Amino acid sequence: MPSVKKTLPFLLTLVAAGGIAALAAQVYRRPWETGTSMLRAGMLLAGAHEGTCDAGGSPVHYYRAGQRGTPIILIHGLGGSAEAWGLLLPRLRKKCVVYAFDLPGFGRTPLAPEGIDIRAHVLYLERFLAALGSPRVTLVGNSLGGWIATRFAVEHPERVNQMYLLNSAGLRREGAQSPSTPDREAARRLIKQVWGHALPVPGFILDAFVRNSQRPAYHGFIQAYDQQEDLETALAQVQVPTTIIWGERDQLLPITCAFDFHTGIAHSELVLLSGVGHTPQIQAAAEVASIILKDADWKQKA
Repeated sequence: MPSVKKTLPFLLTLVAAGGIAALAAQVYRRPWETGTSMLRAGMLLAGAHEGTCDAGGSPVHYYRAGQRGTPIILIHGLGGSAEAWGLLLPRLRKKCVVYAFDLPGFGRTPLAPEGIDIRAHVLYLERFLAALGSPRVTLVGNSLGGWIATRFAVEHPERVNQMYLLNSAGLRREGAQSPSTPDREAARRLIKQVWGHALPVPGFILDAFVRNSQRPAYHGFIQAYDQQEDLETALAQVQVPTTIIWGERDQLLPITCAFDFHTGIAHSELVLLSGVGHTPQIQAAAEVASIILKDADWKQKA
């Protein structure tokens, strides 16, 4: 009979191989969900706490990290979830208290009875802040999240300490692309537009993007798009200090949007990131964190 010393490494190897095979099968069957789970695990390992709060009778799922300073609220884009901030949140938690939450209909937050438009999302942001007991916050929004943050800042300027818009949506400009992905080819184009260059993406990943875009909060938002919710006339009403952070390689929203946000919001700052696409919080997390933390340090000293 083989000794335990010889058998144990072999058994451990089999277990490890079986685990890798199981993970590979899970990634193939549910790539979007598996990726989200891995980001969630990373956030929890980095010290984030997960919770759910009551926002006007509806549950809102969120992560919290850090202990001090004005709360920073991270607002994800269309089709995303709180886990989209998995690379940025751990960097901010060292000096700030940070919240990343799921918008209604995304992640683990159910659809809002009030609807799926910008108005409903702004309402739920207001309710989320009320549930946290935070009278004044800093808002950081990417794409759809920037659109929501801007609307909230216009309606509730007394509640916003500072605002950071990362490749924000909300302006209609020539060259802007639709995020609709009804098939694999559209999904391939979207990935290229978001990342800023083509990537070799396997078919099962493309299929995951198609399925994600068919969810009610994603597909419904595009179908129910209301031009009256655009930010064309709202920018001049923004009264809070605003920094616009823009990945120059974004092919989903043209860079003219960055300059128009900068021109439209009085005294705003514009930071362009070379080699970065539509999601700076993922593609340039260290740079984005540095910009936000620099402002936080200045305000603490002032």
